Formats: sequence, C-alpha cells, structure tokens
Amino acid sequence: MKIREAFCQAHRDLGNFLEAELLLKSCLGLVRRDIYLNPDRGLTHYELNLLEEAIEKRKAHLPLAYITGKKEFYSLEFRVTSDTFIPRPETEFIVDAVLERLPITDHSAPEGRDLAFGGRSPITVIDLGTGCGNIAITLARHIQNSRIYAVDISKKALEVAKENAIRHRVEDRITFLEGDLFSPWENYYLEGKIDFLVSNPPYVIRREINSLMPEVANYEPRIALDGKEDGLFFYRRIIEEAHLYLKSPAPEQVRCGAGRGYLILELGIDQSSQVKEMVKKTLEFESIEIVKDYSKIERVIIAQRQ
Repeated sequence: MKIREAFCQAHRDLGNFLEAELLLKSCLGLVRRDIYLNPDRGLTHYELNLLEEAIEKRKAHLPLAYITGKKEFYSLEFRVTSDTFIPRPETEFIVDAVLERLPITDHSAPEGRDLAFGGRSPITVIDLGTGCGNIAITLARHIQNSRIYAVDISKKALEVAKENAIRHRVEDRITFLEGDLFSPWENYYLEGKIDFLVSNPPYVIRREINSLMPEVANYEPRIALDGKEDGLFFYRRIIEEAHLYLKSPAPEQVRCGAGRGYLILELGIDQSSQVKEMVKKTLEFESIEIVKDYSKIERVIIAQRQ
C-alpha cells in the first residue's frame, strides 16, 4: 500500500482529515510535507500494521495524544502518556499571565520584561499538579533567570515531566517534587519567597466525570480530573495556604506594587464567581482579575498578594 492509499483509507475509517494526517505522520515517522511530496512511497508491513492499530485505537476513542505520544503546548512539543493529563490550549493563558507580570528589570528585553538574563534574583515559581510539566517547562524556557518547583502526586507523571525538562534543556532550573500539593515543601523553606504560584487543578465535579467525552472520561487520569463533590476541593486547599508562600511587599515597595506574589489558577466552566469569592474571603489578596479564553469562557483567575 502506498502513502496516498493509506491516507485515503485512514480518512475513510476516521472521517477526519486532520486525524488521518496526524496518525500517518506518527506511524511513518514523517513530517507533513513528506506525505504530500512522496505519495507513491510504499509502506512496509510494520508501518501498515502500526497504522492499522493506531486507527483502531482512535476509533475506540483513545486520545490522539496518547496514540502519538506527544502534544504541542505553547509551540513546544511534550511527551505525554496515559499517566499524564493532556495539555489544553486554554492552559496557555496561565503562561501568558505569568509572562505579562514579570518585573521590569531590563528595558532592552522584549516588551521590557526579563525574558532572558537580567534581574538581581531569580523569578521563583511553584506549579502545583504539574502533570507532564508543560507549564513549568514553558516558563523555564521563557524565563532563564528562574527557579521553578513542580509538584505532582503521581510518580509516573513526574517521570514524564522530568523527561520533558531534559528534552527542552531546562532541568537545571526545575525541582520536581512528589506529593500532595503543599506537603513536599517542608524542607525547602519557601514561605514568603514565591513570585508566582500557578496551578491547573482537578476541577470536574465527580458525578459528572462519566458524562464527559469518552476520550476524557475513559482514558485521562481520573486523579487529574476529579475535583470531588463540587469540583472546588482543590481550589479551597490551594487558596487556604497560597498566601503563606507568596511574596508580600516590603514597606518601600508598597506604593509601586513591586514585590508582590501572584496566585494564578485555571478555572472550570461556571466556577469563576465561586473561586473569586474564596480568594476574597482570605483577605490576603487584591487586584483579583478573571481572564477569558479563546471561547470567551472565564478561564483563569489572577490574584496579587497584599
């Protein structure tokens, strides 16, 4: 069978042109242009079997990212497995929120932000529930002068995240910690030292998980989805302790707003008002902002430490 015939067959079986193309590229180890420049190249028996198996897996709703073993996030490619939550485009808003709030330390840097070397001390970030490491690694790539702590309760997810950090050459700037939210930090003495605390926590209401798309409900890690009875369990825990770790300004910094740490969390649909109220009730934050995603859904909350 030739590439053009295999492509047509995959398209017929899946009913999706883009998915057929992605599976063909993955199974044949090709880039996109190779498919169209060499349509008459024959497939080996191994390649054909691999493609047929991949098509059957996709027809059974296994996510494409788990079949190909990779997913793009913020223009970077990440390895993913069934032990890691698949990165979504809307989570990129967390990265944007951090980069937009970096202290101005070098006016020659892009947009006046410290994206390269400037700055007297590292930008310190905690990423709770790092999964495949997409947020932590992306931030490390964009902020060379950074120290990032990436936490996850899943040992297997952390193994994947470490591989991704090495692949993107930022392993020297990320400390990976295994444990439940704040529990692994006991010996790191991070209280009052964090510039950004970010997280895309599990936020799906437990009783609604099985009603999600089969790609999500049947294959993605339940631990990365389950926000307990009301979907807000992890927000409560994070918000309750976050202020203890975020920087608060020295007296001389208060007027200019410098020296304040930020809490930045991804939100589930219709959760923004409840999470915002939680943040307000702590009386530890100000300048609370909600950012909408590409679909105009209120997706990220940003709160500055008082």
